[in-house]
Amino acid sequence: MNEIFDKLLIRILFTIFICVALLLYKYAHLIFYPSSKKQVFRRIYPSENYVDTMHFFSRLIGVSIIFSSLEFNEYIGISISAFHFFVWSIIGFTFYLVSIYIMENIIFSNFEYKDEVLQKKNPAYGIISFVNAICLAFIIKAVFKESENSIVILVILWLFSLVLYGISTKFFKYICTIHFDSLMIQKNIGLGLAYSGFLFGNMVLLRSVFSHEHLQIQSYLILVVLKTLLVILIMPLFRAGIHYVFKIEAKENQELDQDESTKHLGQGIYIASVYLTTALLTSIIVSQIHFGTIYPFF
Repeated sequence: MNEIFDKLLIRILFTIFICVALLLYKYAHLIFYPSSKKQVFRRIYPSENYVDTMHFFSRLIGVSIIFSSLEFNEYIGISISAFHFFVWSIIGFTFYLVSIYIMENIIFSNFEYKDEVLQKKNPAYGIISFVNAICLAFIIKAVFKESENSIVILVILWLFSLVLYGISTKFFKYICTIHFDSLMIQKNIGLGLAYSGFLFGNMVLLRSVFSHEHLQIQSYLILVVLKTLLVILIMPLFRAGIHYVFKIEAKENQELDQDESTKHLGQGIYIASVYLTTALLTSIIVSQIHFGTIYPFF
């Protein structure tokens, strides 16, 4: 009976710690978004500014995703396990907020949180920011798994994944004709959907290139680069195949008199769906085909 209460007490203590971490996020949010001070320290009404609601709570979801990768193993000792849990949760929490700050400065280089969220209530900005936060959480969770409890390897993989993810965001203009800045100014939801599918696809691909066994960090990173080149080779084939099989015409139909917002909305759905589909199919080729010993050794 005492053992049951001890386990329950440990679970309650870790629950309190996670709640404290969420409280720390509330104040850390002010470091990266000082203009949101009034929103953070007053009662939140989600219906008042739905864009700020998406922006704020996407981080809570992301923090929860990262915490879901942590484990407490009593068999190695309660004190050691507790220390391991606390240290890695703080590292993950810090890496996550820094990653969001860096990536938002890359993606929204010409836009400000204060203008787009607090003043204009731009839905495109909110949707992209929401998806970016979720994608970064899944990437950091994958990096945690691959680091195998080594802080040095974790830092290396985190920096490497952040570089690859940041570079991938610059390829959006090459896969579609949608102009990011102009449609962002117009608060176009189609842009939000298109770029969200693009980010989700990049996250799927990044997790697939990092998913393999490693004994040495050098050979592991080389294999990541080789898999990245394989992604660049395979993705266009799937994309061309989808367009050919389903007879998808990316160009707009000049015979139809369409509303501009409706046209961009349909285009955004098409871009997000096709890109995410090709990313999922490419991840099969990259990470889910395993080769054994084809030729016997003599």
